[in-house]
Amino acid sequence: MKEFLLITPEIFLALTLAFVIAGEITYYGEQVRLITATALLGLGGAFIQTLISYEHGAAQIFGGALSIDGFSLFFKLFFIVLASFAIATVSHSKEIAEARRSEYCALILASTLAMCLIASVADLALAFLSLLLLNVISHFLAAYGKKSILSTEAAVKSMAFGAVAAALFLYAAAILFATTHSLNIYEIHKVLLTKPLDPQVLLVVFVLLLVSLSYQIGAFPAYMVVPDVLEGAPTPVSAFLSLGPRAAGFAFMTRVLVAVFTQPASSAGHWEILGQFDWTKMLSVVAGLSMGIGSLLAFRQNRAKRLVSYLVVAESGFLLIGLLVLDEVGIAALLYSLVIQLFSLVGIFYVLSFLIDQLQADQLDRLRGAMRGAVPECICLVIFLFCLVGSPPTPGFIAKFSLIGAAIRHERSFLAIAGVFSMVVSSAAVARLVYRLIGDFGDLKEFAVLGSRRSPARKVLLATLLVPMVLAGVFAEFLFNWAGQSLGFIFW
Repeated sequence: MKEFLLITPEIFLALTLAFVIAGEITYYGEQVRLITATALLGLGGAFIQTLISYEHGAAQIFGGALSIDGFSLFFKLFFIVLASFAIATVSHSKEIAEARRSEYCALILASTLAMCLIASVADLALAFLSLLLLNVISHFLAAYGKKSILSTEAAVKSMAFGAVAAALFLYAAAILFATTHSLNIYEIHKVLLTKPLDPQVLLVVFVLLLVSLSYQIGAFPAYMVVPDVLEGAPTPVSAFLSLGPRAAGFAFMTRVLVAVFTQPASSAGHWEILGQFDWTKMLSVVAGLSMGIGSLLAFRQNRAKRLVSYLVVAESGFLLIGLLVLDEVGIAALLYSLVIQLFSLVGIFYVLSFLIDQLQADQLDRLRGAMRGAVPECICLVIFLFCLVGSPPTPGFIAKFSLIGAAIRHERSFLAIAGVFSMVVSSAAVARLVYRLIGDFGDLKEFAVLGSRRSPARKVLLATLLVPMVLAGVFAEFLFNWAGQSLGFIFW
């Protein structure tokens, strides 16, 4: 009974999903539809249950398949808040018709359930099934703009990359099972302590896992699919896909790498490499290339959504720094950075959705002068963009400073230099977009109607995204402490 008590958030999400589906099946043309309200109410209940779960303490349930701990609860809160924004913001978008929002809510809830399982998973078989469920739903979401060729192309590319990633993950799991006779990551760790594997075998396993999870987190070498998916999907979907699957990938990657490939160091709060295979060098190259390629390609883009998509690739490289330093401060900086990205990326795509609805395009030239017709939205967009790339004095700078500082503290100069270079180039790319938004002093007729289409609910949502992001910078120490306390997740 206690095991089911510990997965109450997932039960709430499953029941909410069932109610949404039932509400859609029984709909017969009534004027009042409660699908969105039902979904948000269920997510609110799951959020409260997750907070209550902190009182139960850490535990492994269902034969060690799930680890319910501070680390998983942190990500559950993250995913539930993200899903709430994804459902709340779609009501203002013209890209997803009102008649199709019930299916959209159902897909968001199902993917949130999958991500919550991924945050807790400690068994490779269950991890594969949870990641597969999340990716299949992501394919459907990417294809939700069914009248758009770009949306269809995004779904096909996502499906192809996802199939390859799933196969590579299975190969890695099969090798680990054949050598350790277990699929539980903590049992695998115990076996590797007593009977270390050949470095060449560990190299193959790590490369397979790295390439597979690089698709999940949107990093090199599988970064190519990220811009196509985020550009082709409807803009509200892009906001969800830019964060949800990536955060789930980082949650699983952190748990697996720390549990399987490291061991506690002599000093508390630090880990060291397990065995003779130094996988951090390979991951450092992946992080550096992700930051460099993402920022450089972002600078070259002439479409707003694609520009932001490459910034997302660069951000994945930054987040890998927090994992590479192998201490609690670095991983806490990773978690703090995800919180900042939650508000900044959702805010960016929310404002872009408004502009795209009105202008029917996201080319930078078409956005020239848009700030005159939508001053609050464009100012918020500028703040969100500079926060994402870490420009001072935004909270994003605190996140970047913490990650680069962690790299310097551990003498990883390559990562620090790559991080600074990425910040500079990303800021230049954002400056190009901001320059287009300000525009020149020519004809104002095209943008005169933008302000008249602003609703009070849109102002409230913008404030709901902007204010918490600012507070995350004001109370950065509190958030870092909370993130640090969420790392007691190893059950060796």
